[in-house]
Amino acid sequence: MMQIRILILLISMLPNWAFAHVVHMPLSEQYRFLNIDPVAALLLLIIAVCYYRGSRKISQRLDSKQQTFRKHMHWFWWGWFTLLIALVSPIDAIGEELFSVHMIQHEMLMMIAAPLLVLSRPEQSVLLGGKGMMTSIFHLLTGRSPLILNFYRKLVTPLWGWVIHFLGLWLWHLPVLLNASLTSTWVHSLQHATFLLIAWVFWYSIFRLDKSHSMAAVVSLFTTAIHASLLGALLTFSPKIWYSPYAHTTQQWGLSPIEDQQLGGLIMWMPAGIVFIVAALVTLARLLSSNNQNQQASNEGFLGRKK
Repeated sequence: MMQIRILILLISMLPNWAFAHVVHMPLSEQYRFLNIDPVAALLLLIIAVCYYRGSRKISQRLDSKQQTFRKHMHWFWWGWFTLLIALVSPIDAIGEELFSVHMIQHEMLMMIAAPLLVLSRPEQSVLLGGKGMMTSIFHLLTGRSPLILNFYRKLVTPLWGWVIHFLGLWLWHLPVLLNASLTSTWVHSLQHATFLLIAWVFWYSIFRLDKSHSMAAVVSLFTTAIHASLLGALLTFSPKIWYSPYAHTTQQWGLSPIEDQQLGGLIMWMPAGIVFIVAALVTLARLLSSNNQNQQASNEGFLGRKK
């Protein structure tokens, strides 16, 4: 019942939210929400240019796999556009005043942008398009060392992907760390970079490994749905405000601090949980289908040898 009441409250207040700042805030304050993060904008621009240049070069070389590569390109640009909206739009500024909008931003980074970018397989295009600069950065990070590369590969197994995602999600939602992200620009940027990184590692462990890890990926998805939903439920049903900076910023948007926190908890609980469960069911269905095909092929081979 509490969830339904909060959702009804949210719907009824949408018109008020749309005009709250226009009516009650000075003009200078209204334009504050049009400010963008120049560092995020510059990084996104560099990545877009590198990918565009690299993808054009690769596209010219392909013939039979052209359609698959175009699908990957579409996934990349949808993921990149999601990052643009999450990081270089009023969502970023409003998220400093509404916890619920902050959660929407995090879900866009971790549940939409990250899996789309992982599926798009952008590494070769970005390195090729930024040949020189991007390749040097890559070599600097890896040191061209087999040990470091092997360490990277171990990080993207389902077990480590799960552990890294779990630790990153829960630690950054501790009041001391999330409060720090609201009062420090550097901590705020570090938080977003961390969320994108741990989501990349997690979804890479789900989508980009060989079939021998598929059941581990299913378990990882189901258990991640449980612990992420648990965090959302704790936020939704908590009688106390977890994050003190929001205690004085939500009223002008038509929400009390506790209502804003409950709404943010619901956003983490429901949509994120659904995405994880759907992904787990799809992965399980593909695993069962693959096993059936292998079994049929094995049976046909056995019958052929028997004849």
